[in-house]
Amino acid sequence: MRFLIALLILAAVTLGVLYTFGGVKLGLVTITPAQMWNAQGENTYAYLNGGGGVQVSGECKARSGSAILRLTDPDGLQVGGQECPKGTWSINMAGKGKLGSYRLSIAYLDYTGSLNVKVDR
Repeated sequence: MRFLIALLILAAVTLGVLYTFGGVKLGLVTITPAQMWNAQGENTYAYLNGGGGVQVSGECKARSGSAILRLTDPDGLQVGGQECPKGTWSINMAGKGKLGSYRLSIAYLDYTGSLNVKVDR
């Protein structure tokens, strides 16, 4: 019984530290809708454009904080950008014309809410 109580205390402390310093993220942003609590940091995803372009769409529902999405082309130039502050917002960005790897970067600034991103190539 003491072991179980110690394990529960350790789990609670670990979740508290994660929430404070990095946030908690459940889900895979570009595959399934993701729920986040106090998310911080930046994630980058790469998509290969075979000629048809890269289309990023979706929805973000922020309860607090913000998420900043940036789409860059193979040369590193930003071709799309959007911020998701508090509220419900649609996401729609496109990169066309250049063959190569497009990058989607998402920066989280104490973001609490959900994020559902779909990428079509």
